[in-house]
Amino acid sequence: GMRGVVSLAAAFAIPHEVPERDRAMLLFLTFTTVIGTLLIQGTTFPALIRRLRVSGEQEQYEDRLAEAAAQQAALEEGLAELDRLLAELGEPDEIQKQVIDQLREKSWRRSLSAWERLGGGTGQGGAETPSTLYRRLRREMLQAERRVFVRLRDERRLEDELLRELMAQLDFEEAILER
Repeated sequence: GMRGVVSLAAAFAIPHEVPERDRAMLLFLTFTTVIGTLLIQGTTFPALIRRLRVSGEQEQYEDRLAEAAAQQAALEEGLAELDRLLAELGEPDEIQKQVIDQLREKSWRRSLSAWERLGGGTGQGGAETPSTLYRRLRREMLQAERRVFVRLRDERRLEDELLRELMAQLDFEEAILER
């Protein structure tokens, strides 16, 4: 790559006082050497890596483990902060209890998904993990909701502008699921 560019630059920098035949030969040899090494290394390097069994799987596992541990620590701190805020709030009513439950569940789900990634997205015995199951089922629900919106638009019970807004909301949620 870079060494080839430097070699070609050096060959093109040969002064014009050098006989044209020698200069052309040096340029040709430099060019063929650069192309040859790129082709030989480019075609044999992947096979060499496979043969040596070099992989970054261990580093990826360590990164996922560090992420899961960080998510767990953040979860614990976030839940402690929520408990502190609730102590200031006093006795919550039913709607506040539902909001609090949703906050706890969302925090747990995010932490759980980081731990699940350590297993490659499958649970025990190859079954779907809870977050994989959640994403799959929610996608199906979103498709059903889309069909209802389109049907209501076709029945002229929903304006096109409103349909676009509702579809954009569903698209946004689906994009979040893909992440």
